[in-house]
Amino acid sequence: MGEIFGKNYYLDLDAAVAVCKTGDNIQDEDGKDIVEINVFKYEMVKMAIDRILGEIDEVDEEMGVFGQKNTSISFRLAFNTLIKYGIIIEDNE
Repeated sequence: MGEIFGKNYYLDLDAAVAVCKTGDNIQDEDGKDIVEINVFKYEMVKMAIDRILGEIDEVDEEMGVFGQKNTSISFRLAFNTLIKYGIIIEDNE
C-alpha cells in the first residue's frame, strides 16, 4: 500500500481486469470461457498504473505526493482516473 494524504491506497487488480472486459461471452475450441478485453482500455489502464508506480520523488510524508508543486499533470490524471474506475482503493483498515 502507498500512503498519500495520510491515507493508504492499494491497486485492485480484479477491478482493473473488470474495467478492461468487453462483456462478450466467447469460448475457445474446447468450450472453455475466454475473457475478452478491450485492448485500448487495457493499454490505458496499464499506462496509468505505470505512471502511478513511476512517481519516485521524495515527498513530505504529511502531504503525500500531492504536496509537491511539481507533481506532474500526467500523474494527477492517472491517479484520478484509477480512483474513478475503482482500480485504486482507499484502505480504511
